[in-house]
Amino acid sequence: MMRSRSFQIFRLIFKERYRQPTLELVIPTMLVSNVFITAFYARGVFNIYGLVLAFVPLISVSETLAFALALRNIIFVTGDHIYRGSIISFLMMPIKRINLFFFTYFCDIILPYLYWLSTTELYIFLSGIPVPQYLVLVYTVGYYFTENIILLTALSFRSGGIVTLLSGTIIGILFIFGGIAGYYGIITNSPIAPIATISNPYVFLIYEAISQKQVAYLNVGIYSEALISVVLFSVSLLKFKKMEV
Repeated sequence: MMRSRSFQIFRLIFKERYRQPTLELVIPTMLVSNVFITAFYARGVFNIYGLVLAFVPLISVSETLAFALALRNIIFVTGDHIYRGSIISFLMMPIKRINLFFFTYFCDIILPYLYWLSTTELYIFLSGIPVPQYLVLVYTVGYYFTENIILLTALSFRSGGIVTLLSGTIIGILFIFGGIAGYYGIITNSPIAPIATISNPYVFLIYEAISQKQVAYLNVGIYSEALISVVLFSVSLLKFKKMEV
């Protein structure tokens, strides 16, 4: 009985976020837009460089779509419930608050990622292009890092406009200025370069592809980003459990 009740609540959360024709449009678009992998791979001797470019957010349509879908869910669905106070109707459901958080997190953030991952891996399999799975890992870590920032911001401020502005500003600063700092760190061999890998590792991936030289501290940046993402997730969980409405 409890399993059936939990499933009904999960189904309600899912249907609220993925009403028709959301999935019918998103999943085929993600799959077809991976054509950029083939397009950039066909750059002659620049195969690895082209693959890196194909996985850079904003260039990759499927990555951008997954990020935007999760952002929509966090700010304009879950966040909207918090801003308007309608979240209380969910909190009063016969389910533990921690389970409600995980249901919401799964529908808001994990599902868009799974849509991206499944369509990307399917395209890689069908195309036969040897895409390094490290590129998938880099996006995965960056995706959860940025989405967890947005989630924590949404749980901290009860205003959709403020959350949207703050989220865009924080992520923009991290990605843009992180890229600038990374480029500066590479050409000057500056000690700030390892720090910049946390916010924008793609500059270093492009450098590796062009120079055929490995950046020794790139993995450290990826691991650090993953650790910060776990911390952000944990803080969000605690804030949700203690949320007062």
